[in-house]
Amino acid sequence: MLAELYTPISANSTFISLNWRRTQGAFLPTCPFCGFTGKLTAEHVFGNWLSRIGLDLEPIAHGAGPLNRVGQDLGVRPPFRQTVRVCGGCNNGWMSRLEAVAARVLTPFILGEAGQIAAEDAGAVAAWVQKTALTAMLVSSETQRSAGYGLPQSEYRGLSDARNEMQPLPASQFWVGRYAGESRFASTWVTPLTVTASELPEPDRPQGYAMTIVLGQLLLHGVRFTTPSLQVEVTTRQELPQLWPPAERVAWSSGMPVDDAAFLGFAAGKDLRSMERHIEVRPWKPATELPESRTVEGMVELPTACGKHVVYYPAGLVDEALRGRFYAFGTACECGTAYLVQTEPDGAHCKVANSVDVISELYESLPGKEVVLEDQHGMFPCKRLPEPSEH
Repeated sequence: MLAELYTPISANSTFISLNWRRTQGAFLPTCPFCGFTGKLTAEHVFGNWLSRIGLDLEPIAHGAGPLNRVGQDLGVRPPFRQTVRVCGGCNNGWMSRLEAVAARVLTPFILGEAGQIAAEDAGAVAAWVQKTALTAMLVSSETQRSAGYGLPQSEYRGLSDARNEMQPLPASQFWVGRYAGESRFASTWVTPLTVTASELPEPDRPQGYAMTIVLGQLLLHGVRFTTPSLQVEVTTRQELPQLWPPAERVAWSSGMPVDDAAFLGFAAGKDLRSMERHIEVRPWKPATELPESRTVEGMVELPTACGKHVVYYPAGLVDEALRGRFYAFGTACECGTAYLVQTEPDGAHCKVANSVDVISELYESLPGKEVVLEDQHGMFPCKRLPEPSEH
């Protein structure tokens, strides 16, 4: 249902198949946007113009995958080369026009130069954000999309049908801000959202999605309500200036910048604020959270981000969390992947998944005093995290 595309993979990679239709005994590739069947062309996830504006083009790590799972490692390659297959009419027509506006308007902000976005450009820029997010989701495989990973086909067709308007789909809002972190160079996130009254159970299906794009120092964020009757006006915790619907020229960069510490929650839609009382817009948990943990013989069984295994920690840490005392610990699953886990008021959360060496280094760098908990299962080292006032 959602993905982060950290950076593009190589254009030399095998193109990912999209939809296919049988015609006279043969299968023809189908454009995911307009439905054309026949020969398709290579569309860059991030426009090729980004490789010509002065950004660092040294090879970097690439990855993609669900937000509540360890992502797929796509190797180390130069950026801005990832392509997917769309028809020539879409590629060289409305998509190309959106890329031209994006290149003209956004290049200074990507490079960190202050400026403004004119109201007449806002629609095309917002549509470019939506087009880029939809295109990034096509990096997933046909099998993944058949299993429900991705966005509804109607989103692709709707954007194509409205191609001459140079605007995003209806029931959308977009904001522009500044990325102040260092760990993301080019990144696209798509997160399913729900709209619900306060204190009511979460719906069994999402009713919209958030889009987040990072390019250099530029941050673009949007929300689209796929159930129009549930559309609510929202703003962001950072008070980012609204790009769409437009009201006036938008200044970059006003509003609170988003750093690496805040980025994951921001991209997950946790910083969206409903303007209607008692109505909440929240990330859809089945796509953003791991399955709930359970208690087993005095230990808490925690599903891991690989999606295949579980790890355990002492149930005493739950009691500590109820008393406002929180801890961090490192662990590893049978895959060999290591995890840095922190307890918080609403449970234990995997903060990082990486190699054992990397997780060990991150654990050692955390503030706080290491303690060793002992029970019938053995010794369990962890760090008591300082309260915010203690930092």
